[in-house]
Amino acid sequence: MEQVSATRTEMLTRRSQIRLAEQGAELLRSKRDALVREFLAELRRFVEARKTMRRSVMEAVQALMQTLAVDGQEAVLSAALVSRRAVTLDVTPKNFWGTKVYDMTSDYTVRHATQRGYGAAATSARLEETAEGFEQAVEDILRLAPMDLKLRALAEDMRKTSRRVNALEQRLLPQLQEQVRMIQNALDQREREDIFRLKRLKRKKELQKLKKALAK
Repeated sequence: MEQVSATRTEMLTRRSQIRLAEQGAELLRSKRDALVREFLAELRRFVEARKTMRRSVMEAVQALMQTLAVDGQEAVLSAALVSRRAVTLDVTPKNFWGTKVYDMTSDYTVRHATQRGYGAAATSARLEETAEGFEQAVEDILRLAPMDLKLRALAEDMRKTSRRVNALEQRLLPQLQEQVRMIQNALDQREREDIFRLKRLKRKKELQKLKKALAK
């Protein structure tokens, strides 16, 4: 344990540090509670969004398997090349209790069949269903991705905040409190010794006075 001077100034300093540490621990606990609430709320949204995404991906894959079996790989690849498009994302950083999270938005939506760049006469209903299914799956994935990133950021900051709370509550505060007790005990012992010395000095002076009085 750190060596400290047994003085009242040092004790006041340690008590001030205890108050600051307690305030810091309280603030960190509040932050951790807020992070937990936000994490649980986001987790519920994430679970529902993931169910929707998995369902849309499975349906799209099933439609693709049927289309490949009936229309053939060449027809699928040809339609895919004609209808491909870029996916743009707008990423906005945000701050939640000191945790950096990101909002991701996209204008990506499921297109109408006439917007995919090929004629309806050149494709089958199965291929249209497959294209629509995968566009829906991509839209669901884009909706899910920022939730996943936010959950990861919140979980990591929850762990860091918990470690800081534990460091304050289980190490720093007990150490400071023990130092205050040691200083207080040393000051009390010093005060008792001073009182004892004063009493002994008083008795010595009284004895000297008595001897002088008897000598007369």
